[in-house]
Amino acid sequence: MTAAVHSLGDVAEPAADDRCPTCPHPMSSHDAIARRFCTATAAGGFSRGCTCATKPETTE
Repeated sequence: MTAAVHSLGDVAEPAADDRCPTCPHPMSSHDAIARRFCTATAAGGFSRGCTCATKPETTE
């Protein structure tokens, strides 16, 4: 069985209880800023881009 892929790229469809109401990323992958941004976006009924960090940060 393969995971469903959301139409906004190669992001696997999150479980129903972990879905973000605003973007295709699971809520469990949101950092504090992304969680607040997406929650405010949904509450205000806005249509704006995603601020989620989809790649892990690296340090050099």
